[in-house]
Amino acid sequence: MDQGRCNLDWCLALLDGLVGAGVEQVVLSPGSRNTPLTLAAVLHPQLQYHVAVDERGGGYFALGMAMASGKPVALICTSGTAVANWFPAVVEAKQQQIPLILLSADRPWELQQCMANQTIDQIKLFGSHVRAFHQLPAAGFSPAALHRLRMLGRQLVRESAGVAAGPVHANISLREPLTPKFLPQSLSAVEVKTLTKAQPALSQDELQGLAATLAGSKGVIICGPGAACADALHLGEVLGCPVLADPLSGLRFVSSGGAISRYDLFLRSKTNAVQLRAEWVLHFGGTPVSKTLQQYLDEQGHAPYWWVDASGRSMDRPGMVIETLPVSAQHLCRQLLSRKLPPPAPDWLKAWRALNQQAETRLQQLDLPLEALVVRHALEELPEQSLLFSGNSMSVRFLDAYSTGNKDIAVHGNRGASGIDGNLSTLAGIASMWRGEGKVLGIVGDLAFFHDLNALALARHQDMILLLLNNQGGGIFDFLPQRALPEYDACWRTPVALDYGQASAAFGVTSVQVRDMNAFAQAFSRAIRGKGMQLIEIVIDSAHSNALHQNVAAQWAD
Repeated sequence: MDQGRCNLDWCLALLDGLVGAGVEQVVLSPGSRNTPLTLAAVLHPQLQYHVAVDERGGGYFALGMAMASGKPVALICTSGTAVANWFPAVVEAKQQQIPLILLSADRPWELQQCMANQTIDQIKLFGSHVRAFHQLPAAGFSPAALHRLRMLGRQLVRESAGVAAGPVHANISLREPLTPKFLPQSLSAVEVKTLTKAQPALSQDELQGLAATLAGSKGVIICGPGAACADALHLGEVLGCPVLADPLSGLRFVSSGGAISRYDLFLRSKTNAVQLRAEWVLHFGGTPVSKTLQQYLDEQGHAPYWWVDASGRSMDRPGMVIETLPVSAQHLCRQLLSRKLPPPAPDWLKAWRALNQQAETRLQQLDLPLEALVVRHALEELPEQSLLFSGNSMSVRFLDAYSTGNKDIAVHGNRGASGIDGNLSTLAGIASMWRGEGKVLGIVGDLAFFHDLNALALARHQDMILLLLNNQGGGIFDFLPQRALPEYDACWRTPVALDYGQASAAFGVTSVQVRDMNAFAQAFSRAIRGKGMQLIEIVIDSAHSNALHQNVAAQWAD
């Protein structure tokens, strides 16, 4: 009896099921107990494998791949704390509804709860953060079990990539010996039958009631992170209402244009906010980045508020009743657009667009922070069909407050849990799958860069530009009450004494440091023409930048 071959056949059957349901990519990390899984992935003729030494980075790398491709990506690691290192990426995948398939190796039952080395309790390790969990017994010689494993592979894909997409976890017990005496000479290809996703729809009565409320009245369409439904722009035109597009919605930077992007500025005016009180709110995607927009929405408690979420999750805002519409954004927009709707409310959309244009014109007349100038210049110079990934904290806020555009740029960010961990790894995963004609651009802060420094081992192989906004620590806390505390610098801002150029060079990454717009414009022009990963570190005078940012905001205060 060859237990090693039995283990390999066991794992190959499971991967056959994944491949048969459409999985093409797997990210694996080195280890011993996961040897049968790794061998199966390497030998499978229809899988492309990627090696990530650091499991935490590997989790985010797979997240980025799934984010860019829209397809489930599998992860493989060994037992013990290796599995726990996936946790941050699992949380982000759950919050953003990104399909990941987690395949963790484990010791068999006889090595559990007896102080066996590198053994922890991996049963339901990720709790409610995964869509499903499956515990597999140790491999045995059973044709029926192999058939069930193939079906389980398809089941994992269905559970991960359904309407309520997200991560799923299979924990696989493996007995030694972990390597077979003889490897199979060749493996047969698997017939691929990708699973179809159901499209929930509203009933005709529900649709009629919704259309009656929306048509001919003064409403707003909110497109938060991940909305990515171009039909929402068309629906806004037909209803005569503004589409307020978050920078991570995928709708702010489109050649067709039409979205409102300067709301973070002109809604700071209480006069404007009162005059623009909505009669209804239709919300696609996640929570917007802009705190100003969130405050505006909190003041619309008088208005019917619908959140469109195909998986049927709930959203809550203080003092408001939000009804979930369990339907895909695209399907709902097309259902509404197929109906004959009354004429829109006169001058409502015109008022929003006038304020949007006034804000943009005034911005061009003000002294802007260096970060704002960098963001605006980068977006102007990026070619069509490019991709932008924004880190969290101040990076996404500067993108939100100052960006606009009328070219087709795909935009991504980790706004599910809004952490600064894993940003570089996610960007590297996205870049590895990007097939657009333009460039891949990432924007992150110095703490996010430091937090995910190991990701340079993955990112250095990708063709992309990374803008590092170095404001010497957690600049976002400068705008929060913690700023007044005596331990502020030591415990909140936490500047890191690191030479980012030397750190990048250790990974073989080309970098340049700039301190003003002229130098940045020249460096960015070279990067656009270059190949491979290129890092531009922008050193920022935080005090000066904060003063300019606050001055811009003050221009719209009543």
